[in-house]
Amino acid sequence: MKKLAAALCALCALLCLLAPAALALEITGLETETVTREWETSLFFSRMEALTGIAVQAHAVYEQEDYDKLLADMEKGSISADALFKAGLTREQEIRLIDAGAIIDLAPLIEENMPNLSALLEAHPQWREVIALEDGRIASLPLINESERQVIVWINRTWLEALGMDLPQNPGELTQALSAMTGADLNGNGKHDEIAADIMGVFEMRWLLPYFGIIADDYNLARGEDGSLVFAPELPAYRDFIAMLADWVDQGILTADAFTGTHSTAALSASGSDEAVKSGLIISPAPYTSAPIDSTLDYEALLMPGPDGETRWRDFLGEIWTGCFAVTSACEDPGEALRWLDALYAPEGATLAYAGVEGEDYSVDGEGRWAFITDGVRTVDDIRSESLMYTGSAMPGLTPTSFLLRVDSEIDVHVLKTDLRVKAVAEQVTLPYALGREAQARASELALTLGRLVDEGIARFATGEMALTDDHYEAWLSELREAGSGELVALFSGC
Repeated sequence: MKKLAAALCALCALLCLLAPAALALEITGLETETVTREWETSLFFSRMEALTGIAVQAHAVYEQEDYDKLLADMEKGSISADALFKAGLTREQEIRLIDAGAIIDLAPLIEENMPNLSALLEAHPQWREVIALEDGRIASLPLINESERQVIVWINRTWLEALGMDLPQNPGELTQALSAMTGADLNGNGKHDEIAADIMGVFEMRWLLPYFGIIADDYNLARGEDGSLVFAPELPAYRDFIAMLADWVDQGILTADAFTGTHSTAALSASGSDEAVKSGLIISPAPYTSAPIDSTLDYEALLMPGPDGETRWRDFLGEIWTGCFAVTSACEDPGEALRWLDALYAPEGATLAYAGVEGEDYSVDGEGRWAFITDGVRTVDDIRSESLMYTGSAMPGLTPTSFLLRVDSEIDVHVLKTDLRVKAVAEQVTLPYALGREAQARASELALTLGRLVDEGIARFATGEMALTDDHYEAWLSELREAGSGELVALFSGC
């Protein structure tokens, strides 16, 4: 009997050796990281195999043009990969690929194969609405980022304290504070190089609208007092916002050429090799976009209440970033692809993607704070290149916010905690992908025309090219109505 059992075991072992090995999932996607990152040798994928038991062969595409061609070929039926990771798909691309049969509908597969994501979607049903197409199909899976970077108005609190001023609580106090900063040698370098409001472009200026009780999105849509959707310039307070900008130009807080810029560069270009802080007010995700990084802690988010006393803000990106992972019709086991991905919707997998492995890529001190392990040879960029996946193109999964908050960096913690503080009062005017395909195409067309007219009007009034009178303002609103502002409101009003 023992001999028979031994023979059967030997036979089973032989059959296992002769049986073909399970094929690894073939994954491709767009990699836009500025540091060199080779997916074929990245430790991330081998560690994910150890975590999930599922092998992956990954090959990145590094040029947008080449990736666009890959997607176009997929749409025509030429499909080589099982899945698209860091897929970077727009909603239009999702629809084209799923309608062409190049990628599959994931909606029926999520509950069975993705317990982590299923739990998140059950707790936040509105997230499913964002990732699903109009007909309920799910073409791709998202990055869920509950601590997403916000566009923030940062004010130099150190300068305010030097002037004996508190944080402004209304537009008038803000104007007084910035006026006091203008021409003062607050950075102590003996020059009058301070830039009170380091703002370039109307896009940045519109982030001051919440101080007037207006939360407006990139369509220039907002909510009226009764909650109905309106075109933001139609609100009476919108004119007050423009009047403040005009006052800033008159006082030298803003220069006329600030309305021609597209991003904040004034302080950086003014500084040259001088590392003195130049900026009083910055509108960006982090102060160090326009100020020396070691001055980051000098800046605080300026969350002033609106006229009704309520503090509100506009949520810029939302918690769901779509188009990050799709399964192709060439995949023989879609469930396996989803089971592999589901690990990234749990803290362990998410931390793996954002920080690597404890003891190899990062260490944790006795107080629970973590830091990357670097020396004279290995840098943080090396770790990102060799081990991590979160930088570059948006990756699917969950952002491990609680872990990131324990980073041993005052600057990073300050910015992240500020993001969370701003997010707590932030809201979205309209949900992403609220419209159907045809309606969205028309809305995008209208938004392009109207956005240009809004920006030009703000600039003309604020710089004095056109006087801010009742007649001129009404003429501008009439121009916007003729260009389709009412139609744009109507398209979104049913959402």
